[in-house]
This record gives sequence, C-alpha cells and structure tokens, in this order.
Amino acid sequence: MHAWSGEGGDIMGPTVTRTGSAKASTPPLKNGNDLRESGYLIAVGSRTARFRRKHKNKMLLIVLLFLLLLLLCLVIVMTVLYVKQKRHKPARVCETKECLRSAANLALSIDRTADPCHDFYQYSCGNWAEDHPRPDTYRSYDWFRDKQSKVYTVVRDFLTRNISGLPKPVAQAKDMFAACMDTDTLDKLGIKPVQEILELLDFPLVPTYVNITDDFDYDTYNFDWIEAVIKVKTKLRMDVLIGFEIFTDPRNSSVYRLVMGSPETTNPFPSMHNEKKRHVRTPQKSFKLSTREFDETFFSPHVKVSDNKKDDDDDEKMAQIYRLFYAELIKLFALESGNLKDNVNETELDLKLVKASTDYYSMYDDLYELEADNDTDTESESAYLNIPEYTVDEIQAHTDAVVENNNGTAVPIWKRYLEGIFNISDVTLDYENDKILVSNPDLKYMSLMAAFLSKVPPAKIELYIWVKVVEVMAAHTTSDLKQMFLRSYEEIHSTGKTVPVPRSLQCASAVNDLMGMAVSYAIADPYFFNVTKPKVQIMLHEMKNALAHLVGKAKWMDDDTKLATYQKIIQMKTLIGFPDWYLEDGRLEEYYQGIDLKPDTHLKNMVSVMQLKIKKALNKFREGNNYTWATDPTEVNAYHTFQENTITVPMVMLQHPFFDLGLDSLNYGSLGTVLGHEITHGFDNFGRKFDKNGNFLPWWSNETVESFINMTQCFVDQYSSFRLPELGEHIDGKKTLGENIADNGGVREALAAFKHHLRKTGPEEKLPGFEHMTSEQLFFLSYGNLWCGISTKESLKADLDDEHSPQQFRAKGALQNNEEFARAFHCPPGSPMNPHTRCIIF
Repeated sequence: MHAWSGEGGDIMGPTVTRTGSAKASTPPLKNGNDLRESGYLIAVGSRTARFRRKHKNKMLLIVLLFLLLLLLCLVIVMTVLYVKQKRHKPARVCETKECLRSAANLALSIDRTADPCHDFYQYSCGNWAEDHPRPDTYRSYDWFRDKQSKVYTVVRDFLTRNISGLPKPVAQAKDMFAACMDTDTLDKLGIKPVQEILELLDFPLVPTYVNITDDFDYDTYNFDWIEAVIKVKTKLRMDVLIGFEIFTDPRNSSVYRLVMGSPETTNPFPSMHNEKKRHVRTPQKSFKLSTREFDETFFSPHVKVSDNKKDDDDDEKMAQIYRLFYAELIKLFALESGNLKDNVNETELDLKLVKASTDYYSMYDDLYELEADNDTDTESESAYLNIPEYTVDEIQAHTDAVVENNNGTAVPIWKRYLEGIFNISDVTLDYENDKILVSNPDLKYMSLMAAFLSKVPPAKIELYIWVKVVEVMAAHTTSDLKQMFLRSYEEIHSTGKTVPVPRSLQCASAVNDLMGMAVSYAIADPYFFNVTKPKVQIMLHEMKNALAHLVGKAKWMDDDTKLATYQKIIQMKTLIGFPDWYLEDGRLEEYYQGIDLKPDTHLKNMVSVMQLKIKKALNKFREGNNYTWATDPTEVNAYHTFQENTITVPMVMLQHPFFDLGLDSLNYGSLGTVLGHEITHGFDNFGRKFDKNGNFLPWWSNETVESFINMTQCFVDQYSSFRLPELGEHIDGKKTLGENIADNGGVREALAAFKHHLRKTGPEEKLPGFEHMTSEQLFFLSYGNLWCGISTKESLKADLDDEHSPQQFRAKGALQNNEEFARAFHCPPGSPMNPHTRCIIF
C-alpha cells in the first residue's frame, strides 16, 4: 500500500536493475524510439501505467465514499429506530405504596362520566362521598375532618398504650385522658367537682336569686361582680362581662400590649367536637377554618341563634327551650346543694327556677345587644390601624361619664380589674406607661356595660355570672348532664337524634386541645428533620420564588411596591412540622412547668391547664415577641400570622392525603397549593396591610392600592355568581374575597414552582391507572381532590357565613381563572372552566 502514497499525479513504476559490468554491444542508436526499444532509456511513467493507476485511485475513492454513505445511512436508521423505540417504550410507572395509595384514592373519587371542562369539581370528586360516607356525628365530612378523626384515633391509641420512658408532660397527658375516660368515677362524683370549683371562686353553690323571698332586701345584698370576674379569668381563663388579652402591638410586632373590650374567650374548655375556637382579635388566617359541630354552650360568642329565625313564633319557641334548659340546670344544683331554705316547697322552687332562668335569659339578651353593637369588620383598617390607647384612668373617666349620663352610679372598675388579673403573675404594671388598646366599639361596649350593671340588682348579676360559669363546666361531669345538653341541642337545631362522638375520641380531642404539644409526641418523627422538612423547605423556597416572579410581571404594581413585596417574601418565616426544640431533653417539661394532673380528677385537670395558660400569657407581657407557634402539630390546618409574617404548617399537614403522595405533581397540587395559599395571604386584601415586620402600616403606594382594589372587584363578582342550588342562595363574594385571592394565588404559585421543579429533576413517572394524564393534569386533579367532601343542608348554611367559599367553589373558582388548566384539559373557549374573562392579581 505504501507504493500508492506518493504525492502528485504520477507514481513510480516497477524498478529496473542492471548489473554493473554491462556494456553496449550495438551500434549507436539514431533516435529515442530506438533507445527505448533497446532498453537504454528507462520510462519515468508510461501513459498506460498512469491511466491504470488513476483508475484504481478513483475506484478507491468511490468505494470509500460509498462506505461513508452506507455508514451514514446506518446511523440515521439506527437513530430513527432508537427514537421510535423510545416513543413506543412503555412509560415508567410509579409503583411505590404512596403512588398506589394516591392512585386508588383518585380513582375512587373521580367521576369519569363528567366533563372536566364543564364541572371539574364533579369530575375530580363526583364519587368521593360514595367511598367516604359521612359519619352521623358530622354535618359535613371532607379530607380535613377525615384526617383529623384519624389523628384523634392515633392520639387515643397512643394515650392508652403502656409506654415507659416518656417525658413527664406526655405521662400527664395520659393521666388526663384516663380521667376523662373514667365515666364511672364522673357519674359517682356527680356535680361535686363543679361545686368545688364554685367554692374556689367564692361563688354560692346555688344562686342567691333562687333563695330570694318576697321580703328580700336587694339594697343590703352585696355581690362584688368585679372580684368575681377577676377570679373567673385567673382560675378558668374565661371572660365574663369583660374581655382581656395580651396582644401583639399592631404597630410594633416585637412587643405585647394590653387589650380590653367585650368578652372573647367565653368557653375555654374543649368542645365535644374537634373544632378550634376562633379569636377574632387575632390577625391570623387559616387554610381551612371549620365550623364548630357542637358546643357545650348553646350561645356561641357573638352569635345569637334566634337571629337566624325570621318567624317570631320560632323565636319564642327557641327561647322557651333555653329557659327550660337553664331552669333544669339550676334546679339540679339547687337540689344537690342542700342550701335551699327549709320553707321552700317544690312548686315554689319551680316557680323561682322559671323566674331565675327567664331573668338570666333576659339579661343575656340585653348584654348580647351591647356586644352586637361592638361587632366590627375584622379586616377593616379601622379595626387595627386606628386602635386608640388609653391609660386606665382615662378609661375609667370615660365610663364614669357614660354611667352618670345614664343615671347610674359609677364605681372603680378597670384598674382594680387589671391589678387583680396581674396579681397571679410576675409582672407589675406601670399604669401611666402601660397603656391599654381599646377600639372605639369596645370602649362603647365597656361604658354601656358598666352603665347597665350599675342599675342591675347584685343578686341578678351573680345569677348571670354563676350560670355562665356552671354551664361550661357541667358538660364535663355526669352522663346525665351531657345527655341534657345534647337533648336541648337537638330541640334547638331540629336535628332529630344526634349521634355523639365516641367518648374515646372526645377525650382524645379534649387532651389534644389542652395539651397539644404533649400529645404530639404520638406523631413526632425523629427522621422528620432529615427527610420531610428539607423537602418542604425546598417547596416553600420554590413557592416564594414563584410569587416573586409573578409580582415581577404584575403591571399594576409600581417598582417601589414590588421591591417592598420582595423584601416581605424574603423575610416571611415558616414553622414546619413541630418546634425545633421539641425532641430536646427537658424542653417539653419546661414548656409545661407547673402543671398538676391526676388520673381521677377530670375537671380539676382542665382547670389546672387553664391556670397555667393564663399565667404564662401574663408573664410574657414584658418579653419580646418570639414568634411562637400558632397551633399544635396535631391540628389539620395551616396558618398565616400577619403580625409575625409567619406561616405555620403542622406536622399532620405533611402526611397523606396532603403530602407524601408519591409524585411531585400530586404533592404540589395539594400541599403546594396550601403553602401558596398561606404565602398569598401576606398580600391579599387584608394581609397587604401588614409590612415585612408584621406591623400594620401603609407600605403600598396609593396608586398600587387603588389598582389592587379595582382588580379585586372581578373576584367579588365572580364568586358572588356562584350559587348553592340546595339553598337557592349565592356566595358573598366580598366576605370571601381574601380567601378567594389566596386560593387563586396559591394554585398559580404552586404550578409555577412545580414546573420549575420538573426542569431541575426531569420528567416524573406515571401514576398507575392514570398513565394517559400529563403531570400538569395530575397537578390540577390533586388540587380538585383536595376539596372533596359532602355536606348537609345545615352545614351549607353555615358555610355561607364563613369567610371561606364552600369547597366546591374553592376548586372551581381558582381553576376557572387559570389559563394553564384550560390548556391542560383542552377546554374550548367559553366553556364553564375556560371563561372568556379571568380574574388575576398574582
């Protein structure tokens, strides 16, 4: 081959050799032809050889080109076959237990006969109720109540399990549960535990009003109602007549302030159902605020049931039920007290009881009217920004003037009340500098209440306070008393036979309500900090980035407001799962230091917890705000605390059915939208009023605020058009505005964060049984499934009074406004889920 490697057009031919002695034996030749013929001239390259060699070279090039072309064709064919194989290769299907569980839940919930572009809620939740029948103990049932019931089951089982080596507060929680479950002892004790508390409060065992005779001298009877409400507050943490709290300063979230007004915590004891109380003075939003199913007190704070009845006959019927109930309650204590006058026969006693219950109800009605005048819009700027502050002497001077103008006799109230409250604490008030926040409506209530009481006989005031206190405690005693409460409840609400929650779950709920941090030991996972929490933190980081990106694209915000918004997003704190200190040795004991619980004193145990809580609240007054948890790790909810610019996500929200669903599309569609909802609350129609430090101060430009308000009208109109056919009524789009904005923002942020997440991690696996669905479709399906539930007509009525839209409209409204949803499900323009007009803020 080397012979063909020369350069140029010609190549050397075969070599000719001659011997060294060869000589010429022929005559000289005459021309070149002769020389060639005789062999004297050696040809450098003959024409024939040259042609032959050129031909061979071209053939080789052709062969090489052909081989290259063949190789190229082979590569193309192989590439096409590879791509074709990839396209037809079965997609990877997730077969983990989390994916299988999620697939089963979605498959059982989905209604494949429904058109997702017509009614996505029906499509995603149409068969949910069939697989999750509503228990008789609930008026409505959904994923949140389903999860909460399971949490209480876990707590119940944990508290009954024989486990050694537990922290002392956890052992005490077990004692509290045991005392609650010991119904034999409770029935045997009867009302004695309540009587012991009445003695602790220096209250009579039976109201003096019942022992009143015709010649009773009201002028000589003395009942110090101020001292009475002080003891009720410090011993039971309960507000009667006066409301008092330690509250974060609206203008400076780093410090606490004294706040006074109408009664707020009117029943500190746990409910028979699993609902949390709502404190209207606390600027805090929850993801899913549930309506209380049943309460031991028939009158919920600031809600008069008869106001919902338009017919006067129904009003009177309900009032009669209440009066009869209170007469029975007072009679039970009167007969057990042994303090009745000897000359009082049963007929005379019944007449007195009827009069006492009637007068109590009448006084309640009068005080309710004063409180009703105090009702304010908790999202109005005047409710927080313009709260005046007063010295205690200034409040006294104001109320004295109102009392005297109403022909009453003014008495010192407010300084004495505060002194009595703080006597149990380590704090000494400075009455000149420790000013009190009192809103104008609250100051009006306090003044009119003082004027009203100045003309009420002391025995009647005693009756009112006595009944309020006994009512909330009696339900936690005997089985007969509990049945009496339940029977009256059924008559008032016309529910027929009400199925009570099983006692074990009632007690688990009660212990969780009172000692939530201790019972959270049942669900505390030591691997949480290394596994679950980092995942959630990544999701939160992506959600915040998504909101920042959406804010950057918003044309209605000026640059300065955008910059301030970015800063608030950056400084937004998150409390995830349970406190970082929770599993540290000795910290739980420190948290519950001073509590005294026993396995056979149910009511005393609850009172002991109340006393610990009120003392801790008072002692924190001089401390700086340390941004504590807004709820317990066992509560199925999530919160945004405006004045702390903090999101709280309890541990149970990081479990199925909200998280740990197998695929990121499902996790982002469920928990991701929950987190986005809470993040968006910081910038909704109310949250936007709190700056990055949680202070209630203007930080948006006037132009931006005006643009924002104009844009919110779209949401008001959209949600006001939603109608509940069962009731024939529409949603209040204005009342639900903040939550609707949060829902819409949450979905948009979660979807943007999910897409960003996919770009980093690559395509995800398919869900079994849903291989035909894209990741985006699964995201939206997960969001729709989050709101699956079933409600009775009574529950739907309660939903209309809530600041959250009914669940089907929380799914429908947010997705109607999402163009990417319409693209994902190929919804034609103008279809119900792809309207021509969309409401978008972020």
